[in-house]
Amino acid sequence: MRRVPIALLLIGFTLAAPCRLEAQRRGENPDWPCQQRLVPNLTAGTFWNGPPLDGTGDWQAEPKVAALVRQITPRKIAAEQGEAAIAAFADGLGAESERGKALTLAFAGLPEETNRERAGLIERILELGRRQRELAEIATKAGEELHAIPETAAGEEAARRSEIEQRFGFVTRAFESTQRTMRYACEAPVQLEARLGRYARALEAKL
Repeated sequence: MRRVPIALLLIGFTLAAPCRLEAQRRGENPDWPCQQRLVPNLTAGTFWNGPPLDGTGDWQAEPKVAALVRQITPRKIAAEQGEAAIAAFADGLGAESERGKALTLAFAGLPEETNRERAGLIERILELGRRQRELAEIATKAGEELHAIPETAAGEEAARRSEIEQRFGFVTRAFESTQRTMRYACEAPVQLEARLGRYARALEAKL
């Protein structure tokens, strides 16, 4: 294990605590580890400035609309790809009344399917947050045990200190790995939100 002061290593395990306390203060899930605010569901009205969505019908009942929505909402689809698909879809529509209804229906389905994608991401991020908290608690306990055993210890005490150091090193590496994963994971729901906004603007431009 690297000979880094245990007190310095323990600082890293406390970095997530302010985020959890702030989340609790706002009445949010304390397991949410991201600096970005937790938004469980995206609402259509936040993005859509086109015709009213109420009364437009069921987007899933229109095969072409449903095909477009399901084509462009998977996470792997870049916003540029989705916008190109929207343009091709709109250019293939006929009369103005058909165009308006189809484009409005298309947007009606996008928040629903985007929320489905985001729900899985959010649950995985919450799992990461819970794992990070558990690792921090284990590391803190191990650090306290190490502080109680002097570095000059011999015999059984030295063997115990070595075992705790190994455990502390393993937990430290696991915590750092989770932290790196979390930095990327926290961006994913935000990217889907931004992509939904771009889709809304692309559809409105074709009305």
